[in-house]
Amino acid sequence: MNLSSIPVVKLPLIDLSTDPLDLTVTGIVLRMKQLAKTSPKFIELTHDQQVRIQLSTKQGFARQIIINQGKVDTVSGQKVDADFNLIFQDSDHGVKILMKGDSSVFMAGLKDKSIAVDGELKLLVLFSKIMQLLPPKMPKPVEQKIKQARVFIRRKLGR
Repeated sequence: MNLSSIPVVKLPLIDLSTDPLDLTVTGIVLRMKQLAKTSPKFIELTHDQQVRIQLSTKQGFARQIIINQGKVDTVSGQKVDADFNLIFQDSDHGVKILMKGDSSVFMAGLKDKSIAVDGELKLLVLFSKIMQLLPPKMPKPVEQKIKQARVFIRRKLGR
């Protein structure tokens, strides 16, 4: 299913829309809020930072991630100028890039001009370090069970 085929509806009560990039960035911010309380690496990266990072599209959508002395918040729109801005060609492309979590895909997007960067480039490094911390670590017993399940499924499917 093409994500852009979903109608975009604004939900003013929670300052959110159904735009795929808006939902993705909001999910990222929720994970960042969790890390701000539990992850020493995240706390070390953000405790002395006061930054506005904006993720936007060429069509006009924008959401800002606000990091203020280790606290994380988000606002929709371009209410205040951001220190750093990532501009994707469209929401679907932004979601695909952010979900991959691979810096080579991101660099390829910069090279082919499907992603534009505006603002302080040192914040790109901060943002990429933060994005590397987002995926939760899988506990060892759960990893072992998943491996066992994969082996079982492969045997049953004959692959």
